[in-house]
Amino acid sequence: MKQYVISIDDDKKAIQLMDFLSDLSYVKIIESLNRNENEASKRFPLMNNPFPVDDFKKLSREELYER
Repeated sequence: MKQYVISIDDDKKAIQLMDFLSDLSYVKIIESLNRNENEASKRFPLMNNPFPVDDFKKLSREELYER
C-alpha cells in the first residue's frame, strides 16, 4: 500500500477530486483535521536550522557497505 499527501489550493477542485477518488473501490480516503502545512518542519525541526559538520563527505552506496 502506498500513501500520498496532496495539497490543493482550490477548494472547488479539491471537492471534485475527492468525489472522484471516493468512487474508486481501491482508494481509501483518510481525512485528518489536524493537518498543518508545516508538519514536516514540526517533526524534523533540524531541517529548518541545519548545523555545520566538519569533514562532511557524501558516500556512495558501495563506499558505505565497504566500511
